[in-house]
Amino acid sequence: MNEKGQSWPEAMLSLVIILVIFGSLLPLATTLMLSVAEKKQVMIAAETSYQAAIHFNSSGKTAGRRTHESIHYDWTIATGQVCVAYTVQQIEHTKCVNL
Repeated sequence: MNEKGQSWPEAMLSLVIILVIFGSLLPLATTLMLSVAEKKQVMIAAETSYQAAIHFNSSGKTAGRRTHESIHYDWTIATGQVCVAYTVQQIEHTKCVNL
């Protein structure tokens, strides 16, 4: 090292560290965040089906809607099943549970 500024090896080490951070760690973090968000939506759909079963047993309702964080979870009860449909990023998902 010299005292006039950064040396060539220091500059290359800095470049490698930046490439590792932006090339692998950030995409990995994004993938993990999307996975957690998807699991959360599936969990909310399961919770909605449970609440739908409670509504069906108490009042006889066979359809309804629950909104959570700007996502609409539409539930219906037919042929002994509770089905919850929701749309995330123009992809429709359905979760059905037997009563």
